[in-house]
Amino acid sequence: MRVNDGRYTKFQNDIKSIIPEERIYTDPVKTFAYGTDASFYRLLPQAVVKIHNETEVKKVLPVAAENETPVTFRAAGTSLSGQAVSDSILLKLSHTGQNFRKYEIKGDGSEITVEPGLILGEVNRLLQAHKIKGGHDVQYKMGPDPSSIDSCMIGGVVANNSSGMCCGVSQNTYHTLKDMRIVFVDGTVLDTSDQASRESFMRTHKPLVEGVQALARRVQADEELTALIKKKFAIKCTTGYSINALVDHPVDDPIEIIKRLMIGSEGTLGFVSQATYKTVVDHPHKASAFIVFQDVEDACKAAAVLRRETDVDAVELFDRASLTQCEGHEKIMNLVPTIKEAPKYGAALLIECRGATDEELNKGISAVEKSIDNAGVRFLHPRTEKYPFSKEEDVYKVYWDVRKGLIPMVGSSREAGTSVLIEDVACEVDKLGNMTKDLIAMFEKFGYDDASCMGHALEGNLHLVFSQGFRTDEEVKMYSAMMQEMCEIVAVKYQGSLKAEHGTGRNVAPFVEMEWGTKAYDIMWELKELFDPNYVLNPGVILNRDPHVHEKNLKPKPVADPIVDMCMECGFCESNCPTRDVSLTPRQRITVYREISRLQAIEPNTRTKEDQSRLDEFLDIFAYAGNSTCAADGMCEVKCPVGINTGELVKSIRNREMETARSAKSMAGMVARNFGAATSVVPPLLNTVSMAHGILGEGVLKGVSKMLNKASGAMIPVWNPYMPTGAPKLPAPLPARADAAPSKGIPRKVVYLPSCVTRMMGPVKGEEANGGVADAMMSILDKAKYEVVYPEGLNSQCCGMIFNSRGLKDQSLAKGYDLEQALLKASEGGKYPIIVDTSPCLAQIKEQLESPELRFALYEPSEFIANHLIDKLEWNKVKKHIAVHVPCSSKKMGVEQTFMKLASKCADEVSGSGIPCCGMAGDRGMRYPEITDSALGYMNLPKGCTDGYSTSRTCEVNLSNHADGVPFRGLVYLVDEATSPKK
Repeated sequence: MRVNDGRYTKFQNDIKSIIPEERIYTDPVKTFAYGTDASFYRLLPQAVVKIHNETEVKKVLPVAAENETPVTFRAAGTSLSGQAVSDSILLKLSHTGQNFRKYEIKGDGSEITVEPGLILGEVNRLLQAHKIKGGHDVQYKMGPDPSSIDSCMIGGVVANNSSGMCCGVSQNTYHTLKDMRIVFVDGTVLDTSDQASRESFMRTHKPLVEGVQALARRVQADEELTALIKKKFAIKCTTGYSINALVDHPVDDPIEIIKRLMIGSEGTLGFVSQATYKTVVDHPHKASAFIVFQDVEDACKAAAVLRRETDVDAVELFDRASLTQCEGHEKIMNLVPTIKEAPKYGAALLIECRGATDEELNKGISAVEKSIDNAGVRFLHPRTEKYPFSKEEDVYKVYWDVRKGLIPMVGSSREAGTSVLIEDVACEVDKLGNMTKDLIAMFEKFGYDDASCMGHALEGNLHLVFSQGFRTDEEVKMYSAMMQEMCEIVAVKYQGSLKAEHGTGRNVAPFVEMEWGTKAYDIMWELKELFDPNYVLNPGVILNRDPHVHEKNLKPKPVADPIVDMCMECGFCESNCPTRDVSLTPRQRITVYREISRLQAIEPNTRTKEDQSRLDEFLDIFAYAGNSTCAADGMCEVKCPVGINTGELVKSIRNREMETARSAKSMAGMVARNFGAATSVVPPLLNTVSMAHGILGEGVLKGVSKMLNKASGAMIPVWNPYMPTGAPKLPAPLPARADAAPSKGIPRKVVYLPSCVTRMMGPVKGEEANGGVADAMMSILDKAKYEVVYPEGLNSQCCGMIFNSRGLKDQSLAKGYDLEQALLKASEGGKYPIIVDTSPCLAQIKEQLESPELRFALYEPSEFIANHLIDKLEWNKVKKHIAVHVPCSSKKMGVEQTFMKLASKCADEVSGSGIPCCGMAGDRGMRYPEITDSALGYMNLPKGCTDGYSTSRTCEVNLSNHADGVPFRGLVYLVDEATSPKK
């Protein structure tokens, strides 16, 4: 438990003039939630402080120093070694809107300045868009490419000196960073790109500058130490500080040394608020091969030869345990069926070559083939044909998807209640085969049957992936003994790196001296005391005098629910979550729910008063932060390495709540049975509200709705100016057309299901002349000469989502079944296609679908138009620049690219909304508007964008409300405007 003392209280009081109180969290749930990162450690902070910008950092740090309150910075929290948790003050970077998210791309993209709240993959997409928009010949990308690329943030990439599969040493942050802005512990800011700032810092921080120069002078005069440093950093190494800065730069350039020391320092020397990178070329031509060898030493020998003799781009190692995981992957087994024949110590290499041209790529492939042919290695089968290099994206993407999925495969097959541990070591590539054999033997000795050794063979870098429980003293002792032996094998026997690219953290802090020796270790302590003499900045991380710190504060993984028990708490899901800035993220929901489950599992008669009080408080806070504000959109599943949909957990909680709330369940049953009557009152009600808007004005209506929303417990929506009018009457079905030639003997006939939202919600006030979504859809189908039928009993039909999202599973299933029967009849058993005009409704139908004959008959609008109507209509580009928001359900159904291509046929320029989910979640975003305020805070539409389009009416309401004057409507309106009958 956390023990507060006076200094923390004083710190919190002192920063209230800097940070608004609503951004200082001290409640037990938030502090517990933020006490979790991707590592297997947990520390509970005294307070979590959301930081918005550099100015706040420079003001907060001196207060922390004055009050002797250590602070730890966190960006995305995807680090694996315990460097992003704290039992003091956690400074969490806010990345809402433009907070820590500014960037500037220079020239053709060969240089970019970024702030720490941008996600690394997001930066690459910005560089790609810059090339397309500017018409530049060369595509650039960031050098670092960790597997967490679509979740980790620039702040963590700099702090850990992250690398990745193709990055190697030469393209990591240390070697590609040009300049940075640093906030020091006293609040001083140094901008290394600004000569005036450099000169000022040299004057005001003379003792620090001279201390760094003295250390550099001492190290450079020591030939033995200099040689050790150069040798260590010739391979991947993030153990300890980047003391290569002390030998790579002249003593008379101390600012350059300080800049490089910051890289990989894990927030222990200062805070990097901005970084300017030199980007690297991203060659467009690629080819990959997956080759199986008789023995892991043969595979590693081939990798060593490739490193010496070729410019190959990536070489990834799969040991036998990794190949066993691959056997469960159908696509790769179809491509490489010999995987299952690999012997006990067999292995494989995934090799990738790249080139600016196809000719250059072919030269690279030939060089690889020649080098391996001459390496004297044993393949699983004698080579009788050319190496299986494939230039087809569909093929090499399978290889790389499997490589990226190896860690999740281990994670999803582990025992519930255990953690996935990922150690990260490296050695000279010539020693990799022997070191790998020793590590496999070590795992066998300690009984880690699921352990695999795989990784970046070209760099001599292995990831050791295994499951570990911390439930008993015996499990902790076994882990400790294994760590000791692993460190001795890697650091002593092979003189390798104990942390190649994941950062030292708490995990390896006790072993830094073992790897580096006392002389270098003492230099590192001197550096820490020069920059942070009072140990305010993330103390205990990288350097720690406690030889057992890696065995302490281990995070338990109590069994909570089969839906989420396999969660690794990696945090990959968080960037997709619409509530990440307003309540809890999926990772946090799961970890808090685990704690609730742990407390509930204690027998009531043995539960202490403290435990009961803690449980009551957790349940009370979780009701809003974990349950009510969860959009349950499932976008977390898209990024989850083990495919967990936290929304399903929340729906199951809501379902259990409804089971005990008889009156609510009874009311829901009545609504479901009388759905047509219930929905018929909505259009007149919306028209009445729209009339009130015209009479009372926006201010009054918004104020009254907020008051009613609060009084009703968030049951009544908060009004906004883009609320729809009532839906107009549905247009009549279209009869068969004599002039429509049947395709392959099948007439042009389609079943059209206007969703209940379409049947209730019309256009926004003032645009009634445009008609409803159904009018636009019917107009398009008429132009394409389609016969259109509605399913029977349309007014009473519903996909069930409105019930499912509230936890009313029985009612949802019942409505879904009724609709399915109506669709079967209308489509004659799936003979004719079925359009569902609202994407989330289609996703719900598919989720509950029992009739296989309907599975391939169902379409959302963009998919149907792209597949069936493209050639039946004349197309014109009727807009200059538009934005599109692909609903999360459409993304999950894989139609995002189809959506974008269709929009591109109607407009000169098409931009995405930039957000994964708008947070609307049916009507939840109207009832809890803070969800959409949070989610849409990231929307940043380009200048010149005039219109927005989507395929979910409720999403469009709140997108319009947050889009700074850009109205969002249904995509069918755009298609209707851009098309005419085929001539």
